[in-house]
Amino acid sequence: MTRHFFLTGEKQVGKSTLLQKILNDWPGTAGGFRTVRTNAWLGSQYSVHLFGIGEPAVPNRENLLFVCGRPDPQMEERFDRLGGSALERSAGCSLLVMDELGPHEAAAAAFRQAVSLRLDGEIPILGVLQAPAEAFWPEVTAHPAVRVVEVTRENRDQAELAEGIRQALWGGRR
Repeated sequence: MTRHFFLTGEKQVGKSTLLQKILNDWPGTAGGFRTVRTNAWLGSQYSVHLFGIGEPAVPNRENLLFVCGRPDPQMEERFDRLGGSALERSAGCSLLVMDELGPHEAAAAAFRQAVSLRLDGEIPILGVLQAPAEAFWPEVTAHPAVRVVEVTRENRDQAELAEGIRQALWGGRR
C-alpha cells in the first residue's frame, strides 16, 4: 500500500514548488526538513542549508550542510546531525516532509538509516528525490510503501497531479 510519495525530475522543474502546494493544504501537522541552496549567506558562493519544517529559512553556520564545489570531510556528519535531528523533532506529526534527498548524503549512514526507519513507519511522507533517484536512493525507490512521481514541465502545473497526491495522502479534503 502506497503511503509515501516522492517527487523526482530534472533540476528546477518545480518539484519543491509542487510539494509546497500540497503541503499548504495539509490538514494536520507537518514535520521533517527542507534543504535550500542559496548565495545569501556567503554572497559569492552557493551553500546548502537544512531547515526544519516551520522554521525560518535563515542560512547560517548552524544549519549549513555544505558549500557548493568545496570538498568537505565534515559534510556527512552534518547530514547525520542536522537531518537526524529534524526527523527526531518530527515525532507526533501527521506528515513527514523530506525536501530533498540527493547524492550528497551518500556517506551519511546515520541519516540514511533515519530515513529508512521512517519509510517503514506509519506516518505518510511527502518528499523530493534528485534525479536519477534510483541511483542515489535505491532504498527509497524500491520500498513497497513508496510511489515515485516524475514531475515534468508538461505536468507540473496540472491540477490533477497535485490532487491525485492529495487524494492518496489524506482523501484530498482541504
